[in-house]
Amino acid sequence: MKKLWLMVICTLAFAVYIFPAAASGRNSDEGKPIIQQSIIVNSEKINDYPVIMNDCILVPARSVSDKLGFTVTWDRENQSATVESDTMKCTMTVGEDLYSAVSTTAIGMTAPTKLGSAPLLINNNLYIPAEVFRLVQGNDPNALTITDTQIIIKNVSK
Repeated sequence: MKKLWLMVICTLAFAVYIFPAAASGRNSDEGKPIIQQSIIVNSEKINDYPVIMNDCILVPARSVSDKLGFTVTWDRENQSATVESDTMKCTMTVGEDLYSAVSTTAIGMTAPTKLGSAPLLINNNLYIPAEVFRLVQGNDPNALTITDTQIIIKNVSK
């Protein structure tokens, strides 16, 4: 009987040690950016690729904004950028996952919201959540479409 109990305890100890590591499903690369998919802006594929960080899709701010006809202003001292469309602008800071858009034509702004990732500087390029481009277009659902293979961003005011 003692041998049986000793075997049960050893088996349970082994299971407690092994199974949590196997069940966690985490790999050592979690938290590192993953690059995949293509970016289509106003029906034209751009040469840059998105970065997926913690399930948030980030796109290069300057190249996407240029294709949309938006303006990007970089503030080196504060490590912040402003993306401006015809009617709204959004200022964001590297390291802060907090975004809101302010109207440039009327009084008003959106509520500050988290989009899943702070802006990232990668090789001197600023990557921002693709959702920012929906935000600066009045949260128009037609401004951004994400599929398994493409991120489609449109200037819906044109």
